[in-house]
Formats: sequence, structure tokens, C-alpha cells
Amino acid sequence: MSRIFVPRPRVAALFDRATALPVTVVRAPAGTGKTTALAGWAGDRRDVAWVSLDRDDNDESRLWAAILGALRRCPGVPEDGRLHRLAPPSPGRRTEFLADLGDAFAGLRAPVRLVLDDFHEISRAEPLEALGALARHQPAGLRLVLATRVEPRLRLARLHVEGALSRVGPAELRFSARETASLLRATGAVVSDDRVRDLTERTAGWAAALGWAAVSVHGAPDADELIAAVDGDDRAVARFFADEVLSRLPATTSDLLLCISVCDTVSATLAARLSGRPDAGVVLDELARAMSLVVCTPAETYRLPPLLRGFLRSELARRCPARVQRLHGIAARWYAGEGRFGDALAHAVAGRDRQHVLTLARNHAVRQVLAGEGDPVRVALTYLGAATVAASPRLRLASALEHIQRGELAEAAADLAGAGGDDGLHALAVRHHALVTGRRPPQTTVAPVALSPAFDAWEKLDLAWRSLYRGARRHAVTRAEEALRLAHGEQLDHLVLHSRFALAVATALRGDHPAMRRACTGALAVARRHGWRRSPGVAECHLMLAYDDLMRAEPVAAARELAEATQAEAPGCAPVLVPLRCFFDGVVRFDEGDRSAGSQAMRAARHRFAGVDLPREIAGVCAIAEHHAALAVGEPLHAAEVVAWAHGRLPRSAELALLQMRAHLAAGEADLAETVLHEAAARPALLPATPVDICLVETAFALRSHRRTKALHALDHALTLARPYELMRPFALTEPEVGRLLIDHSGGFGSLDRFAQSVHGRLTPHAPRSTLTDREQVVLRRLPSQRSLDEIASDLTVSVNTVKTHVRAIYGKLGVNNRRSAVVVARQHGLT
Repeated sequence: MSRIFVPRPRVAALFDRATALPVTVVRAPAGTGKTTALAGWAGDRRDVAWVSLDRDDNDESRLWAAILGALRRCPGVPEDGRLHRLAPPSPGRRTEFLADLGDAFAGLRAPVRLVLDDFHEISRAEPLEALGALARHQPAGLRLVLATRVEPRLRLARLHVEGALSRVGPAELRFSARETASLLRATGAVVSDDRVRDLTERTAGWAAALGWAAVSVHGAPDADELIAAVDGDDRAVARFFADEVLSRLPATTSDLLLCISVCDTVSATLAARLSGRPDAGVVLDELARAMSLVVCTPAETYRLPPLLRGFLRSELARRCPARVQRLHGIAARWYAGEGRFGDALAHAVAGRDRQHVLTLARNHAVRQVLAGEGDPVRVALTYLGAATVAASPRLRLASALEHIQRGELAEAAADLAGAGGDDGLHALAVRHHALVTGRRPPQTTVAPVALSPAFDAWEKLDLAWRSLYRGARRHAVTRAEEALRLAHGEQLDHLVLHSRFALAVATALRGDHPAMRRACTGALAVARRHGWRRSPGVAECHLMLAYDDLMRAEPVAAARELAEATQAEAPGCAPVLVPLRCFFDGVVRFDEGDRSAGSQAMRAARHRFAGVDLPREIAGVCAIAEHHAALAVGEPLHAAEVVAWAHGRLPRSAELALLQMRAHLAAGEADLAETVLHEAAARPALLPATPVDICLVETAFALRSHRRTKALHALDHALTLARPYELMRPFALTEPEVGRLLIDHSGGFGSLDRFAQSVHGRLTPHAPRSTLTDREQVVLRRLPSQRSLDEIASDLTVSVNTVKTHVRAIYGKLGVNNRRSAVVVARQHGLT
């Protein structure tokens, strides 16, 4: 096989640091690239002497001759130095020779690094004793590097305690994804980033496999397809493992590795059960310590490197197919005894034990889906066949839940139609399906589920949704929190996600935006952990986060959430989702400056709500945003259409009063607007932002009637209401004179001043430094001081009128009308 070499600066730097100590042990299994990595590091260095050891070097005289020859060839050793006059020691003169060797190194200007590659080939006692003595009584001018597959049989403990020993293991030698990409590029192949990452993960960065992959793709038209095929069945990989790994192990140890290859990971107990060896754990510990053939995990289990495991499984199937099924059966029974029913199902299917699969699925499949382990359940149900699943209500129920988890809602409905059952689980599943498809759940009584306390979480979740439909929001929050606690305790991740989703909805309806954001973020974390891209609840959480971002005046963040929501929408999802996402897309466009297009997008999305059972809160959100947009772009007929639409959906609400006030103000009907304002105080608000909007309208009224104190009081109240939820957007929708009052009074809001400045900073367009002339920037930098304009003029040796002209220009460009506001805005934009 032709070799492809690429520099690895990371590994070279690692060897530089490691070989600064007297002794370095580079220990890793065959194929990890020890020799290649060391050779790449050595390169053209003048201070490296290299010896490639083999079995013949177990003769001590031959060993010393090889070492002396390498040292003499090293450019860092002077040609007239004493090393060139040394000869290998005769029997019995090792001590004198080591002393002479030390004297010879004493004259070197810089240390020499002696690399002994394939150190594991040295097995006889005499050369091991000699090299051990060299390591322990090492000359100051020598750095010893031992490259080996197994732990050197040298007494190095004292060097370790003294800090004179460094180690480099297989973890440090593994190729990173970036290094894999460099290796493949060296062949001229074009391989996608995703495929490079996948290859690196599957090979665990193992150099030999990556080298074969690089050779395979050289000149290939479809490199991605070839890369995807690299596994333990590859002929070159198989030959390497057979020749370099298994052939060097005792037969009993090889058999142990074959036995455990049927499992992803094994405990010492399971390894003993599979192999019939009580000492299996001890052997695996030794393989991990001495040869790094096995990886010990933090959970005190063992796993094989992916390619080695793939080869061993192929070898086991080739040698004895019947044994493969027997081993899977042992693993299935062991996992079932440990309560790990997902693993038990997977091994029972692999072992073709149909009766065991059927028993496990009937007893545990529903709970496994609720725990988030839908994949092994789906495999088991597919193995059992459609007829068997259709004949069992419990299996149909498990299938329905697994379909729901994957966002396949029509298939779930078909399963539920014939699942039946009288233990309460079927009723819970039917209501669950109705909720995730956006339909009002049937008003049936759910019988208590007596099978397991694990299902208490599901019942509490159902009660939370019932409370929401009754309008009992506080009770819904309590029930959702109880469901979440129980689901966490039973490790039911499907119910954890939906409990967090229910909690997000309940807290959103109560106006608690921070609690809603926490619940949504937690739900999405569960979905990401399991790869549930289209699971119900995911798109809804992204939409709620997008709404919160909009209310924080962060349209860019909202757009990201909406893009995620689009990817998460499942066929048959709640009818409100798609039009609501389209509506928020319109709000984003409006807030980012494309106002006319944004307004029309909101209008088109609202029309798509026809026939949808729209919650009043969502109707309020949409009506307020679209009505303001229509007024802002000068479309009174569009605005009137929104008010008419809201009349039927938001009767006697504060939100409807807000729309009416804004409509009267836009029409110049201040008296009518003020009349509605007085009535609005007695109307209930559906949204936490509505009272803020009403206070801002009151501020505008007060300013129009020249009642500045009353205006400030109303503005202060608006800030008080908005701060807990970081509601920025209402201030963007308010009258321009209210915004100017906010700027003028900056620094005068007391404890609210920081939030007031955040609002102003978020909503004021950025004033780039280039809009200010050089002289204006000089004046601006002096405004934060306590010096008067006369004093500033004196400092700059210009007239005070010139300074005043610059100050007026600064105010105009920053959108302020006094010195304090100019300082605040300038600091927010980094101009001072």
C-alpha cells in the first residue's frame, strides 16, 4: 500500500513538549500511527537518533551496536566526539560502558533524542535490564523515547514520581477531523465535511484505517461513497487485525474479545457471562492498560474501538453463526435482568429469539418509548411483523407512541384506531395524539393506570392540558411541574419534553416570558439529545422562542428560531403552527425594515387562520402587531380590517381597546381615543405587553396636552411593567415623541434607568462613526466631562459658537436634543 503523509503540527508540538523530559513512552496499539507520527516529528531534526528494533535486538551486544550506530549517524553528535570511539560492551562490562556513555554525552552542546521504535520486540531479560539501567541513570545529554505497543517492562515508577517521565497514548495520536480532512485532500479527493467527521468518528481517528481510506479515494469519482464503505469488513482492515492484533494474543484472550464484540459496551459482569470467564474483567483491565485494545469508560464499562469491534463481529459470524445468536441471547437476558429493556430488545432481535422479543415488547415497549428509546422498539415491532402488532393492543399502543415521537401523526392515528385496551393507557394516548395534532382532546375520564408508578407522570401531564383548556392557568403550571418532576424521576424523556412544553404554554399564557424561555430551552435540549427533529412540541417551542425574541426587539434571533420551526414541522401537525410561523416571518421582515412587505405577509398569514380554533392570546398577538404595521405604512383600510377581525375574537379585552385607541389617534380623534383609554383600565389583558402599550399611549396623550410630569409617570409605569419580561418591542411601536421623552430623561429613571437605557440602545439605529466629522468626534469625546462649552472651546482654541455648531450637528446625527442624552447614546454605540 502506498503511503500518504501529511504534516501534523499538533502532534509535533506534543512530542516537543514530551521529549523535554528525560524519558518519553509513546504507547499505543498497532495501526495508531506511532512510527509515522514520530518520523514526521523527527523529519530533518539534527538532534534525533533512530533505532527500529526487531527480535534480533534481544541480543544485548547487537542492541548496543544498533544504538551506537544510530547515535554516530545523528547530525547532532560531533564527528570527533567520544561517541564515535565507543564500542559495544563485552559481557560483564555493562556498568563501565554506561559510565563511558555518560562521559561521551557530557560533551554535547544540546541533548540528543534517541528513539527506540517497536520497543515491544525486546523481551529477553538482559537487554531489558540494560535499557532499564540506561533509563534510570541517563546521561544529561540524552533524551530517551520508547515507542511501543505494550507497557515497557522497565522499572519506571521512580522516574514518574520524580517528574522525569512523560507519556503519549493513543488518545493523543488519534486524527482529528481537521487532520483527516488534510489527509484526504492530499489524495486530491473531494470529500464533504460531514463525511470527514463521520469517517473520523467511525475509525476513532485510527491512523491505519484512515490511511487505507485515503488510498481508496485516490482518483475516485465518488469519494464520499467510498469513504462511507470503510468498516471492519474491509479486506485490508481484516488482514491487519488478524496479523497484527489477534495473532499476538493468547487464544483465550482473542476468544474473550470475540464474545464481547456483540455488545457496544460491557461491564465486567456481562463480559464474564458472555465468555464464561470469571476473570474477564481482570483481562479487559490488562488489555486496556498494557495494549490500549480496550477502552475503559468513566462508567466502569469496556468498549472496543469501532473498527476492531466491526472486524471481530465479522470474524465471529464467519466462524460460528450459531454462537452469535447464543451470545445475543445471553446479553438480552442479562440486560433484561438489569432493567435495561431497550438493550434487551435490541439483543433479543439480533439473537432471533422471537418469543423473548414478544414478551419484552408486550411488557416494556410502551415505557421504553416514553423513556425516549423508540428506536429499539421500532426495530422489535418490525421484526415481529404487522400481523403480530395488529393483534396486540399493547403493541399497537407502543407503535402509536413511537410514531408520535417521530412526528408520523397519521400513522399514529391508524394504530390508535384499533389499539383498544381498558387500563387507561389507551385513553391517555388518544388524548395525547389529539393534543399534538392541535385538536381539543375528548372529554373522557381517564381511568387511573395501575400498572406502574412510571405512568403517574403521564396522568399529571394530561391534567395540566385539561387545566389549560379550562383556563385554569395557575393550576396548569402546578400540574405541569408535577409531571416534569415525576418524568425526571422515572427518566421518561418523552414525557419530560412534553411536560416542559406544557409548562412553556402555561407560563406563556400567564405572561411569564423568562419561565417560558427556560421551559422551551429545556424541551429542545431533550429533543436534540435524542435526535427528535420532528417530534411534536419542537416546532411549537421554537415559535414561542421566536415570539419572545421579537418582544425583546431581536428580529435576527427570531428569524433563526423560525427557520428551526420550519424544519421541525411534521405533516398533520397543529393547524395553527404554519400560519403562525408565516405571521411571525412577516413581523421579522417588518422589524428589519421591509415594512410594506412585512405588513402584507402578516395579512396573508392571518387569512390562513380561517377555520382554525385560534386561542385568544394568539389572536391578540397577531392583531396588535398587524394593526400597528398597517398604520405605520399608511394603510387605514388594512388597519380597519384588523380591528373588525379582532372584534369577533377579542371582545371586551384590553387588546381590542388598544387597537381602537391607536385607530382614533391615527385618525386625529384624540377625544375618542382618550375615552377608550379610560375604559381600557377596566378590561382584562390577555398579554403582558398590552398594559405596557396602554401606558405608552397614555404617555403620548399627556405629552400632547403638555403634561410632562404625567407623561413621565406613565412612561415610568410602562418601564416597570416591561422590565421583568424584557419587553422592548412596545417601545418601538410607540409615538415618536414618547421615544424622545425616553431619550431626554435618560439617567432620571432611578432603578429603572439601566433598563431604560437598554430599551433606547436596542431601538435606536446604530450611528456609525463615519457620520461624524473628525472635529465633531473631538467635541463629542469632551461632552462627558463637567466642562462648559466655553471651556471646551478654550481647550480646542476655537470660538464657543463653533463648538455650539458642532454640538447641534452631533445632536442631530445621534437623534437627541440634550447633552446628557448625547453622552448616553454615544456610549451605547462605542463613540466615546
